[in-house]
Amino acid sequence: MQVLIVDDEEKITHVLASYFDQNGDTTYVAHTGESAIQFVDQVPIDMIILDLMLPDMAGEDICQYVKSNYDIPVIMLTAKISIDEKVKGFEIGADDYVVKPFHPKEILVRAERLLPESHRKQIITFRQLEIHKNERQVLLNRQSVQLTQHEFNILLLLAENPKKIFSRDDMIQKIFGPSADINPRIIDQHIKNIRKKLHRDYIQTVFGVGYKMNEKVQEDEV
Repeated sequence: MQVLIVDDEEKITHVLASYFDQNGDTTYVAHTGESAIQFVDQVPIDMIILDLMLPDMAGEDICQYVKSNYDIPVIMLTAKISIDEKVKGFEIGADDYVVKPFHPKEILVRAERLLPESHRKQIITFRQLEIHKNERQVLLNRQSVQLTQHEFNILLLLAENPKKIFSRDDMIQKIFGPSADINPRIIDQHIKNIRKKLHRDYIQTVFGVGYKMNEKVQEDEV
């Protein structure tokens, strides 16, 4: 999994990153809330380890932003916390709390338990659609759908974050890289091709904004 560790204490981020790296995971480190949000918007993150106290913004605000836009588990780190603060955190979407000091192994175990079973298997399901990440295969009603590399990456990005509306520029940055010089309209063509191959509107156009997964797609549509 791809893990984002957010804490202003370099010692903590270094130790946690070492444990996740040894576990075979990919780690990213942010020491401010602003940089954490940039990571979330630019990199496909599977898990966030988030300190409550950051120099530029509260951890709760970052958690609320993440949960409003993405399906990413969040483990909060805190030096001390009251029951009211804990309840507030859970209400805005925190998945777990760990009180400092802690052992890195505890964080690793909690993170693995929070990761959805489907994600561990690297399979994302959306209605009658199955996206097999490792095999880079798409199944619709158990039948294989042949997508190009870019079509697959676009569908995967949207399916992994079904709440998020992505602009064309967002998608180019995520899929082709921040420095890619590509006409944003190429995204429209890829979306058109995906829709044609899936025989239904799994991808919704949000006019004036961009694209997202269509939660109201009709399963019996042909």
